[in-house]
Amino acid sequence: MTYRPTVRYPSIYQDYVNEVYNATSLDRNQIFRLALFIAAHSKEYNDILKKYQVDVPFPCPGWRIDEEKCWQEQSYIKKEDTPQVKIIEQGGIKLVIG
Repeated sequence: MTYRPTVRYPSIYQDYVNEVYNATSLDRNQIFRLALFIAAHSKEYNDILKKYQVDVPFPCPGWRIDEEKCWQEQSYIKKEDTPQVKIIEQGGIKLVIG
């Protein structure tokens, strides 16, 4: 299902979005999705949210920072989480963690 909010914002935001639109191959919806995608993982965004927090814990984003298709595609379907594997090589020894 696709969520289609109506966004109201001052012209300073409109000017910025239009300039990003003209400077990239992204459409305006992708620009907004990218902003929200990154904001959820941003320290600055979360610091500002904390100023307005009520007695409910913040949610964690349902996407990982490496899931670019989440903001690129309008109807993204999250794939099952696969454990991330970290490979460390030191002096001929390879350690696989995960």
